[in-house]
Amino acid sequence: MDVTEEIEAGDYEIEIQLQKEGENVCSSVMKLSVIGVTLPKLGIMHTEWLHVDCLADYYHVEVFSEEHWKLLENYFHEYVQRGCNMMLVPLFTLPLDTAVGLERTTTQLIEVEVKDEEYRFGFDKLKRWIDLCKDCGIEYFEMSHLFSQWGAKYAPKVVAMVDGKEEKIFGWHTPAVGEYTKFLQCFLPKLTNKLREWEIAEVTYFHISDEPREAHLESFKAAKESLGDLLYGFHTFDALSSYEFYRHGLIDKPIPGNNEIEEFLGHGLTEMWTYYCTGQFYEVSNRFMSMPSARNRIYGVQLFKYDIIGILHWGYNFYNSQFSIEHINPYEVTDSGNAFPSGDPFLVYPGSDGHPEESIRMMVHYEALTDLRALRLLESLAGKEYVMDLVEGELSEPLTFKRYPKSDMYLITLRNRVNREIARRI
Repeated sequence: MDVTEEIEAGDYEIEIQLQKEGENVCSSVMKLSVIGVTLPKLGIMHTEWLHVDCLADYYHVEVFSEEHWKLLENYFHEYVQRGCNMMLVPLFTLPLDTAVGLERTTTQLIEVEVKDEEYRFGFDKLKRWIDLCKDCGIEYFEMSHLFSQWGAKYAPKVVAMVDGKEEKIFGWHTPAVGEYTKFLQCFLPKLTNKLREWEIAEVTYFHISDEPREAHLESFKAAKESLGDLLYGFHTFDALSSYEFYRHGLIDKPIPGNNEIEEFLGHGLTEMWTYYCTGQFYEVSNRFMSMPSARNRIYGVQLFKYDIIGILHWGYNFYNSQFSIEHINPYEVTDSGNAFPSGDPFLVYPGSDGHPEESIRMMVHYEALTDLRALRLLESLAGKEYVMDLVEGELSEPLTFKRYPKSDMYLITLRNRVNREIARRI
């Protein structure tokens, strides 16, 4: 049930019934209090990586066929409804979670033609993608990674029409720096001109390579430097663990894991992003199936305290095994084939009617985001210091990403107090 602005403030009774074969088995009545104020917009950027190929593969439809576009629209609507406002754009097949030498199903929005030793580009599908995103409520865009995962050593898979035949012109066989550099020098100016023409340049971010480690510093540096000033005026951001990438000026907006963010905050960085995935299993907030919901929901309070501006997660609907070696049925396999903690690869299930089915983890995460919005609203009425006193006033130690109350009662009590304060001040 959604509480809309048409519903007046006040107390309501709601009866929930459990029925079997049309007859009530049991029922329960609960009281719902509606406060006469609308929560503000989320106020931070939030992306969950939607894997286009996984939808085409699971539903057995042709990539970017009309059936595929309809599925995408269904998933985009749910995506926005649950607090996501930034969308990963598959310029070329995502160079993510793919075994070296193997391929994922081609999902490439950019049409490429090689003619007379020149590269030519078509942007019609990209424009349709952007328009659909905007129609569904997406506000920010992140261009897919320009180089391979874990070190930026290779180009992503790019297919093109060459002499009338479709060929793979870049991929694992292509070094990141070389002929692919010439390709980017031709492509990126045309892309960025389109982004400006479509008036989304200010809300567009670019990825270089996902999750580089310190051992990849030189290859990442070479890939980044090969771009020159092609991305001048645009943000670059990537999920990473090492502060060295930022110290060397290789990334504009670092996205450290919430178990590693304290190093970045300790260096005085502000306007921080953060993320979590498989490596964030100890101490910090996450949303694995094995974790209590309170460990998922506390995220919203932590984001509020540290004024985090963006959050990212890699698995909105990853329905492949690790390295995309085979497809899986997420109703039967929840860990990508014994590769990740159950629940990490996806938040939604592929419903038989072409619409996503929400997980409990998705709903709890959405509650965390509504907590954040409520805290922001109260902050606008009473100030940050007052709200933080509500958050930490009765705790034995200050709240951090690693130290926080573990009980659901803390979260329920805090939200009730925040709601009462909002109602009183409104």
